[in-house]
Amino acid sequence: MTALPPITPLFTGLPARADKFLTGISTVALLRLDGRSLLFDTGPYAYRPILQMRLKKLGVDPGEIDTVILSHVHWDTAANADLFPNADIVLHEKELAYAEAPGSHDADTPGYIGRALRRLRLRPVTGEPEIAAGVRLVELPGHSPGSIGALVGSALLAGDAVTCAADAAAGDIRYQRGYDERARYSLSRALTLAEVIYPGHDRPFRVGPPITYLDDYVIRIRFFTDPAGPDEEIQVGSFAAKSFASWP
Repeated sequence: MTALPPITPLFTGLPARADKFLTGISTVALLRLDGRSLLFDTGPYAYRPILQMRLKKLGVDPGEIDTVILSHVHWDTAANADLFPNADIVLHEKELAYAEAPGSHDADTPGYIGRALRRLRLRPVTGEPEIAAGVRLVELPGHSPGSIGALVGSALLAGDAVTCAADAAAGDIRYQRGYDERARYSLSRALTLAEVIYPGHDRPFRVGPPITYLDDYVIRIRFFTDPAGPDEEIQVGSFAAKSFASWP
């Protein structure tokens, strides 16, 4: 079995269905190798203080992040790119072009995102360049015009090109909205490129067959006993990893 690359998920995507579309937490991952620190996606604005806290717990200052890879510019993946003052912000040139003039029907791409990104150290890319030793960008359009992933050895940080394990098991787009005809090809391509996939809205999984999660979920409930006092955390349960080869 191939060893896993040095990828640390800061947020692990969580799939949840509501009114026949997928919602839930978006994956954000830290990649450290050869003295470099790269971040794949940044999450929504609501993540901001938690993202800072989790980096701090890992001993990583935001100023140490030298590269931020944006899989695409939706509100739940790109909102915190400005937290990293010394980072090149890497995204596909087609995604940047779309960010500057998003469709009026697109509720997932903020109208201001192009202007906001232009204030940062942008590094638009074309094709599939290697941006660090052993880290190659791959084009996975469909969920958005310029969606990209990052191939790290045999693992793929896929963004929403692979939304969740259920789509992978079905070999079809079932839990993604707002995609075009290229999305199915990108999903198929992702599954042939990698042994392990870090999807946009789910836990990392091995492609298999069968498709199996790397780890179990652990659910915690946090509550406040006193508004002025410390909070308490209770672990209330966990879910066993499950193969989605027969996901309904």
